[in-house]
Amino acid sequence: MPKIVFGKEVLTTLDEFVLPQHTALIVVDAQNDFCSPGGCIDQLVSPNMEMVQSAVDHLAGLLAAARQAKIMIIYTQATNYPNGIFKSAPDLARKIEYLNPDSPLICVDGEWGHQIVDKLKPLPDEIIIKKHRHNSFMGTELDMLLRSNGIKTLIITGFTTERCVLATITGAIAHDYYVVVPQDCVTAPKVEMHNAALVVISGNLRKEGVTDSVQIINAWRGYNQNRGD
Repeated sequence: MPKIVFGKEVLTTLDEFVLPQHTALIVVDAQNDFCSPGGCIDQLVSPNMEMVQSAVDHLAGLLAAARQAKIMIIYTQATNYPNGIFKSAPDLARKIEYLNPDSPLICVDGEWGHQIVDKLKPLPDEIIIKKHRHNSFMGTELDMLLRSNGIKTLIITGFTTERCVLATITGAIAHDYYVVVPQDCVTAPKVEMHNAALVVISGNLRKEGVTDSVQIINAWRGYNQNRGD
């Protein structure tokens, strides 16, 4: 049962957090440029692609379970345009450190790298929100969409852990959502950056908030069994 603190109902367990009626699964930037061999990150950063593919596989399993449990699923899609119109000078200064210094763009709209990877493709009725900054809440309608549908908890997954995933988690906390992070469904090009980000994430969430996809799926199965589905 939720705790009552200052007269407010406070959720404290994983089972309470991920109840289907108030939970959304956020898939952050599961795009070819981040996740696929031949994408920009693969070409420029020399990532641990085995770790990336493992996260894709686990996320595919979590998506299948979420659809079965009728969880709201929302994709975010990092989006740039060839003329760099959404890129500020400070943003460009950061990007030229690891991207092409003459054209520091990734996930360019209309290109293969911008597309969501085949293994994680959204269904026709699942929402895709294009974004232009790491934080999925900045300059988008994500918060309005979630509140319009009574969402309290966000299961945040995707790429990359230390950038867009961490920024979106921070945004979710600032917007007063419960946050759950399945650590096998997030990753980064470099294992040390991924691990460091998980330390930061763990420090900002309850211990129940950093888990794995199996624990979340089991919670949904238990919910369905209790309903007799």
